[in-house]
Amino acid sequence: MYGLALGGGGSRGSYEVGVLKALKELQIPIGAITGTSIGAINGAAYLMDDLDLIETIWCSLNKDALIKFKDLNIPEVIRRRGFDFDILLTLLHQILDEEKIRAHPIDLGIVTYNLTAKEPVVIFKDDVPQGKLIDYVAASANHPSFSRLEIDGAQFIDGAVFDNIPVKPLYERGYGKIIAVNLRTLGDQRNLSGPYELLEISSDNALGSILFPDPETIKRNIRYGYLDTLRAFQKLQGATYYFETLEDFTMLSSLTAEEIKALKEEIHPLFFHRTLDKFQNYLQKDYSLMLAALEITAEALEVDPLKVYAHQGELLDALQKRMAAVAQGAEKVRVREKVLFKDLDQGALLALSLASPKLAIANLFIKFIQNRVLGV
Repeated sequence: MYGLALGGGGSRGSYEVGVLKALKELQIPIGAITGTSIGAINGAAYLMDDLDLIETIWCSLNKDALIKFKDLNIPEVIRRRGFDFDILLTLLHQILDEEKIRAHPIDLGIVTYNLTAKEPVVIFKDDVPQGKLIDYVAASANHPSFSRLEIDGAQFIDGAVFDNIPVKPLYERGYGKIIAVNLRTLGDQRNLSGPYELLEISSDNALGSILFPDPETIKRNIRYGYLDTLRAFQKLQGATYYFETLEDFTMLSSLTAEEIKALKEEIHPLFFHRTLDKFQNYLQKDYSLMLAALEITAEALEVDPLKVYAHQGELLDALQKRMAAVAQGAEKVRVREKVLFKDLDQGALLALSLASPKLAIANLFIKFIQNRVLGV
């Protein structure tokens, strides 16, 4: 049985919807969910047993959903000491059902901060006074940019000021296996490891603004959360792209001595190894320089990162089609990426590796693939 810690991160919380979808699909047993800020909202919503509704609500949000910029009255915002919080509070009371959440077998822990008492509050649903559960969920998400929420005369603020990824409360409840979802906000740099088995799920992709939701970003984040969770449970492979399986392909076989020599001579080793660390961490025993370079080049040329590829050969096919379309003028690339198709001398490639190691690796990868196709 796992404990699940859902981190805070405002609009980036759409990523957690994808995580929850994947966990449900994989039938991962969850005994308790702890959440901070949007994590508390998503955790409470999950206990409503209607993920489709949650996704629909998320996808309906836009930048004006929580802050009405059209009718914004700056003096009133100053007087209130923040944007009107009643919009979010009302929405939560409309979509969350306290009795359903309390009746659900999965426990729910909420992290907030009591400004009046100057102390953090970590409270599980059975300890929340009757009729106050939704208010405590809202208190956890009371971002400093909003006016303060009061519960029974005490003012509360976003739980992120205390613990933005509440792993510790799960361990203290007896959970030895914990899944933590990290939305990569500025306060989420600490090491989450401890005397428990930890599976951290996060994205290396930009998840967008914290305060201003965007429908397209929300849909993309849900997809990333879903795919990253499948990969975390080894149902998919890859580092920045997603593969059903990894197979042996001649075109992507290990580097030749000549290719290794070119890499060592033309790319600065410090930046080279730093760039590849992530791929080694993700791929581990399946790591190969050619697979890492394939993903780096596909990313540089904006090959669809949200598709599940049958294997790395399918991604290579998509990459070669993209390269051919660019070469024929049928598709365009950004000015910065045009350097990928240039035949750079050793000095120019070394300079590129200092400015952008990924583009330097992609430039060499394209050369290697072209030479292998030609049998050079």
